[in-house]
Amino acid sequence: LIENTIGTFTIPLGIATNFRINNRDYIIPMVIEEPSVVAAASAGAKATDNVTVTGGNSHVIGQIQVLNPDADAIAKVLSRKSDILDAAASILSGHMSVVDVYSSMLDVQSRMLKVEIVIDTGEAMGANAVNTTCEGLAPIIEEITGGRVLLRILSNAVPGVVSAQAHFKTSDSVARDIVSAYEFAHIDKLRAVTHNKGIMNGITAVAMATGQDTRAIEAAAHMYAAESGVYGPLSKWYMQDDRLCGELHLPIRVGTVGGLTTHHDTAATCLKILGNPTSQELAGIMVSVGLCQNFSALRALSTDGIQKGHMKLHARRL
Repeated sequence: LIENTIGTFTIPLGIATNFRINNRDYIIPMVIEEPSVVAAASAGAKATDNVTVTGGNSHVIGQIQVLNPDADAIAKVLSRKSDILDAAASILSGHMSVVDVYSSMLDVQSRMLKVEIVIDTGEAMGANAVNTTCEGLAPIIEEITGGRVLLRILSNAVPGVVSAQAHFKTSDSVARDIVSAYEFAHIDKLRAVTHNKGIMNGITAVAMATGQDTRAIEAAAHMYAAESGVYGPLSKWYMQDDRLCGELHLPIRVGTVGGLTTHHDTAATCLKILGNPTSQELAGIMVSVGLCQNFSALRALSTDGIQKGHMKLHARRL
């Protein structure tokens, strides 16, 4: 899988229980070295009857950087859009399709243009396919824009958000303290970083178990956390009809075919444990785990503190 291999590095594989997502029961494989994460996810899932997941798509953006384009390059790209789409379609494999292409000037002074192509990669994460398409389009983009193509690469930013929402059972006082704990993260970016790290504990653990690109998932998540211009919490907590409601919105793109899912037997087995979900279903599972993980962390912080349960589980490995 990698170069200059000298061995393997084993990390525990655990199972989170109690999950019901879109009215379907799941046991969820998680790969992580940190104690209490699997227990927290399971406890969070037990505190809700169902997590409702919506949204998401299988689109990936490819970017082509153009230096010193003609003054009317954007108009030319628009007028030749069908030619670019046809060229991209001829490069892609059968289960993928081109959705759109557009361009914009990045910097007028330095004369830098970008052309972006949106590709539906189906059940694959699609990084290699998108990169190949961007590289293959370079000649026609240079012809159309009159500029020189430099970078040709996918963006790990995700054009679509997966949302998970649930009501959680806890006492009224704890529920209101959880909302106050969320407001701390909403106001203070230093707290927001740790708030989001806890969410990603759950998401990254499922991503590792199922053979996903964890760095891409993290990068997209933190970009989204700063979308307003100020880094903030990925989740939202509030009272609704005297019940605690949590929401997590995340741009996340995963694959269930190709890559490590094809070449790693344990990752393939973990996907089977999940019922061989589609890529969008897997994204929804991961966001649901992140939401339940966040609930458990905020509940612990709002009551006994994080160390009581964490250190008890930590001591088991000593």
